[in-house]
Amino acid sequence: MQENNEIIYGKNTVIETIKTKEVSKIFINKESGDGEITQLIKKHNIPMVKVDKKYLDRITNRGSHQGIAALVSPVDYVELNELIQKNKKINNPMVIILDEVTDVNNLGAILRIIDAFGINGVIFNKRRNAQLNGSVAKISTGAINHVDICRVTNIKNTITTMKKNGYWVANLDMNGELTVERTDFNQPLVIVVGGEDKGITDNINKSCDFSITIPMSGHVNSLNVSSAVSILCYAKSVSNQK
Repeated sequence: MQENNEIIYGKNTVIETIKTKEVSKIFINKESGDGEITQLIKKHNIPMVKVDKKYLDRITNRGSHQGIAALVSPVDYVELNELIQKNKKINNPMVIILDEVTDVNNLGAILRIIDAFGINGVIFNKRRNAQLNGSVAKISTGAINHVDICRVTNIKNTITTMKKNGYWVANLDMNGELTVERTDFNQPLVIVVGGEDKGITDNINKSCDFSITIPMSGHVNSLNVSSAVSILCYAKSVSNQK
């Protein structure tokens, strides 16, 4: 069981939660048939584990579980439109998009950094990205509860939507056009950062308006993704003070 997640139980409670909130895993009595609730679980692509009654009794503290319990994400995600509307009240918001960042340690660290510098949200893919769980919550040291986190099904379409709402979109690239010092952070801005192995995917790169580079003079020519995000967020915070 993952830390900082919540166990809920009971058929009606689980059904309504599936419809309204992020559910990480379902525990269901192995003697249950393939009924309506099982079909609902499959429809929402939620991992399902069949267990015995004793296991359900234990994880629910012998509550009236009716043969089912769910592991619920520690925080709720925000919808993309909700994030956009909220940021319209902010002067020159900045949002980070993560393109296939798969390490939970990096995701947790990035959430902590984004909260520390008051960045206005983070967006990542529902499938090809690390997701919120107890480990991420622990690494973020509570920041997971204070950052606007949005999951989407298509990053490229999301970039198009952000542009239509007045954002400039930049990608972080070793060979970027602008150094971080020369980047204008005093405008609505989305910055896309790539994953640990592949970096930013080609179709996402092509969707960006310009690219940013972080100059380095040492022997290592790249930074850990969370370290790079920290530099970008610090640069944004400095620009707010000018």
